[in-house]
Amino acid sequence: MKKMKPDFVTVKTFAYPGDVPVVQSYMAMCGIETYMKNLTASRLAYTVGGIEMQVKTEDYERAKQALIDGGFSKPEDFE
Repeated sequence: MKKMKPDFVTVKTFAYPGDVPVVQSYMAMCGIETYMKNLTASRLAYTVGGIEMQVKTEDYERAKQALIDGGFSKPEDFE
């Protein structure tokens, strides 16, 4: 039987690759697994924007609160 991959949802979008490591490390310290969509492509092409931090769907609310508590997002960012 094939194991199904969890669904992921974007919780934050970054404009610059340099902004990612601190937030990604913080999320790891909070015990939240992240996947960075478009990070490698952005670094290779030197483009700006479109780097998505994704989390498992079931971790979304916890991730959202962690980003707010850590000062990386504001509550209105999720409205």
